[in-house]
Amino acid sequence: MTHRLPLLALAVIAAASVPPSDSRAQEKVKDPVSQYAVDLRARKSTEADFGKDTRKYGVEIYQDGENSNGIYLSETGSIAVVPAKGFKSGDSKDPVWRHGLNLQARPAGEKEWDKAKKFGLEIFRDDVNGNQVYVNENGQLASAATGDVNDPKVEGKPKNAIFKHAMDLKVRKAGDKDWDKAKRFGIEAYTDENNGTTVYVSETGSVAIVGAKAGGEAKGTDPAYQHGLELSVRKVGEKGFGKDTKKVGIEVYMDHKNGAVIYVTEAGNIAVVPGKSAKASAGDGKAKDPKYTHAFEVAVRKAGENKFGPETKKVSVEVYKDENNGVAIYISDSGEIAAVAG
Repeated sequence: MTHRLPLLALAVIAAASVPPSDSRAQEKVKDPVSQYAVDLRARKSTEADFGKDTRKYGVEIYQDGENSNGIYLSETGSIAVVPAKGFKSGDSKDPVWRHGLNLQARPAGEKEWDKAKKFGLEIFRDDVNGNQVYVNENGQLASAATGDVNDPKVEGKPKNAIFKHAMDLKVRKAGDKDWDKAKRFGIEAYTDENNGTTVYVSETGSVAIVGAKAGGEAKGTDPAYQHGLELSVRKVGEKGFGKDTKKVGIEVYMDHKNGAVIYVTEAGNIAVVPGKSAKASAGDGKAKDPKYTHAFEVAVRKAGENKFGPETKKVSVEVYKDENNGVAIYISDSGEIAAVAG
């Protein structure tokens, strides 16, 4: 695991604030600030140990200039966000590997585990901020702020995750109002016994976590539908929102068994926030439209790429506020999402 210092002049490619309701409007926004970068190794579920063939993923860390939230961006386009209170600037340090897990996720409708998919997952401590960063074998990220997690040093063999419960959640594609066309995704919830976090894994491999100290009140009932959203997300270089701009359908649920609000996209990507930090909507069909806040394009280096250059990958990110519960939603041009309350 290595760390790579940022080149601030090249890190931020572009920033824009172009509300979908009026693509001609221009507002000055503060650029995200490049902080540092790390390479994270992630084993496949079939890899017992780290080896020369273990995949490394480049992860770029930025601070959102508009609200000071901390942003973790993988070279795959996956995004994780921690609130401003859990993020600080500092000199780059090597991340500390804590432990690894193998988690299973069953396809929707499957009750038996023989058809479950297995995903390797590594857990690191960002030693600059103390945040926990999870990365799976596909380079997908999740994070929890240092104040929301237990951070014991794992000695010897780590504990296995404990299965908590499962759910099948339906998601409509953008533009579809008919639930009969909605796709179902199987999602499993585990407790990471090594630090107390709740880990959600979708059958697609997408992962999200809720810190041990940030969970909501468990009421022991099935997940309740809250509301649906459609978010527009532009490609890199796409300046305005237009008829060809990609739209992503998202459904929002309250997991009453863990007191968490779950966002699920039409591709099965997930994000989670503690229910106690988000005002739950009534689920009565009177949902408010999301409020567009700002956007940015940033450079994300691949593992081993020390300098920003003309070939460095760029990622486009849109930021919205879910007016129904006060949650900020970050969505990348690859359709990956992150959510942070407040």
